[in-house]
Amino acid sequence: MAALMATRERSAALMPPALATRVEVVPPGGEWQHEPKIDGYRIQCHVHGETASLLSRNGLDYTRKFPRVADAAVALLRGRSAVLDGEVVVVTAEQGRSPFQSLQAALRHGAVENAVFWVFDLLQDGRTDLRALPLDVRRDRLKALIGSPGRDAVMRMTPSLSGKPDTLLGAACARGEEGIISKRRDAAYHAGRTHDWLKIKCGQRDEFVIVGYTEPEGSRTHFGALLLATRSTAGSPLRYAGRVGSGFTDLVLADLFRRLRHIERDTPAVDVPPTVTRGVHWVEPRLVADVAFAEWTSDALLRQATFQGLRDDKEVREVRKESSSTTGAPSSAKRKNLSRRAISPTARHAAGTSATATDGPVAGVTISHGDRIVYPENRLTKRDLAEYYEAVAPLMLPHVTGRPLSTVRCPDGPREVCFFQKHWKASRGARVRTVAIDEADGEGGHYAVVQDAHDLVALVQWNVIELHPWESRSDALEAPDQMILDLDPGPGIGWKTLREGAGQVRALLDAAGLQSWVKLSGGKGVHIAVPFERRITWQQLSDLARLIAGRLVHDHPTTFVDVAAKDRRTRRIFVDWMRNSRGATAVAPWSVRARKNAPVSVPIDWGDLDRITGSDAMTVPVVREFLASRPVDPWSAMLTRRQRLTAKVLDALTPNGH
Repeated sequence: MAALMATRERSAALMPPALATRVEVVPPGGEWQHEPKIDGYRIQCHVHGETASLLSRNGLDYTRKFPRVADAAVALLRGRSAVLDGEVVVVTAEQGRSPFQSLQAALRHGAVENAVFWVFDLLQDGRTDLRALPLDVRRDRLKALIGSPGRDAVMRMTPSLSGKPDTLLGAACARGEEGIISKRRDAAYHAGRTHDWLKIKCGQRDEFVIVGYTEPEGSRTHFGALLLATRSTAGSPLRYAGRVGSGFTDLVLADLFRRLRHIERDTPAVDVPPTVTRGVHWVEPRLVADVAFAEWTSDALLRQATFQGLRDDKEVREVRKESSSTTGAPSSAKRKNLSRRAISPTARHAAGTSATATDGPVAGVTISHGDRIVYPENRLTKRDLAEYYEAVAPLMLPHVTGRPLSTVRCPDGPREVCFFQKHWKASRGARVRTVAIDEADGEGGHYAVVQDAHDLVALVQWNVIELHPWESRSDALEAPDQMILDLDPGPGIGWKTLREGAGQVRALLDAAGLQSWVKLSGGKGVHIAVPFERRITWQQLSDLARLIAGRLVHDHPTTFVDVAAKDRRTRRIFVDWMRNSRGATAVAPWSVRARKNAPVSVPIDWGDLDRITGSDAMTVPVVREFLASRPVDPWSAMLTRRQRLTAKVLDALTPNGH
């Protein structure tokens, strides 16, 4: 989590931005609001009294680059505080257009004095966080804030476009705009890429990583063409995507050449065909190019590419190939088909559609009914859930592989009936191994034991949402190797008090010589994990957990309680020590929870606890957005840390005189 939180540390006030999913047609229906797609730098503007900060979507501070916007925001709010979301552009004299190249050219000269801020959302007004409100409500408050600015105003609100959806794209393209953004009117502001926001582009245009350049030919100076690369999905390796040799001015050629020469390398950073290596200078994959193009060839290479500019506001790890869009108005039949396939999963589910183009293998598992909405709050589908578990598998598997699993299955989604299921039938998951365990009641049963990403996704295929592992592994069931303390806040306990309570638990463990790790439960509480050598018994582990809970109550009687009785838990944190007996479980690190908004039980560094807003703050879209580029596990050190339960530890945990 230290790496996951790096962007937030760099710009602590940054709110994870909402991102649009690319589709091919403008969605029909009154539930959608349509806006022009602005061709600039995505900026989040934080105004606090007489100061303003301008942050890019990846946390870079652009305040000094756009001082005119910062000053205008302060003047507009007149001492108030707010967080605005929008795009900064430079408007040219030519028909009032704002091409991206103009912004790029202006940035090369330092601070941009003719910038305009097109604002499309209001995330916070004063101290009130508006992100949970519907878009229409947020836009109404934004309109009241901005008013009706003149043609020369710096702060402008993006207009809501009226007209038939099937004519909006053509009109936008005729005006020379980049496309249309369509947003659900009733949707909250959800971080990450969801289907609440859709983007429909006039033509093919995307970001690519520069991996090389060729020698100039003819009258061209500095270099001839740039060699480009992209990814098929987030987190996958870069692959060669062709070259771009047009769209450069003399100034751009000179400026870009200087930057390329400083990052040259001897070998290509991607696999390239032998036919393209001659006369190429290879560079480190550090620069992102914005490129327009006619189409993809059958060899997955760009055709008729034109350079639009560098994207210093976007990082290499963010680059991945977007699905292509149509450039003209599609036929009525095609438009209806695309709307069903790419725009309205809720309608598909209601109509009982079974297999669609959205279904297909994930980690080698065929996902049936992949377009079924599982989390309506952020419109996450069953396939989205499967792809999340595939993406997070490298971080999750070290903590769950070999451990018997109980699961939470929700055949109709978390809003309906869910089942906590200990036993797993081998016939359900095609390749999910099981282990037979004799239980205290003498019955016994088979538990799922996952080994790879395929197994995780196979569980999702059978409507599993949550994974709850044992504190021991199947090769040594009677030798637990970790303890989990669940801090469960009772009525009247706020997040600040819970954080402080977690710190008190850590201090007690530190004093006893036990190193601990922390994670968000994804529900109400916080989990604290302590690893051990596999030399203790279940009874010893349970007694230790109970001893720690009792010591916390002894030392902090107004904060903690160690009994589950509800009448004892008001304004107290219940230290649930009972998760440390044979067969008891706690939710796994990186597991999604069967709760509203798809929160995730996320491991974090202790230092990050003060920057988190709640135990359910990290949802699937937020985690995927960050971990696509920052695959770091804050609990990795715990995997190799093995501690002993000694008499010295027990003495340190026992209250004096007891």
